[in-house]
Amino acid sequence: PRPSEAIFGILRDLGGPGGRSVPLPHALEVLGARGFTPAQVSAALDEYEGLNILQVNPSRTRVTFV
Repeated sequence: PRPSEAIFGILRDLGGPGGRSVPLPHALEVLGARGFTPAQVSAALDEYEGLNILQVNPSRTRVTFV
């Protein structure tokens, strides 16, 4: 899969079953450990925000699934 698809899948896994949100610092730590760069994560968040699938709060501390 494309990096953004893989990143989204990991974010969904971090949210758990029925998960509505994930703390962004924790997600960045996990994604970094899996080899994703901050630029890849940012691009994926922007892409999925644009598709109205997730939202990042203004202080960039939490990712919420729509």
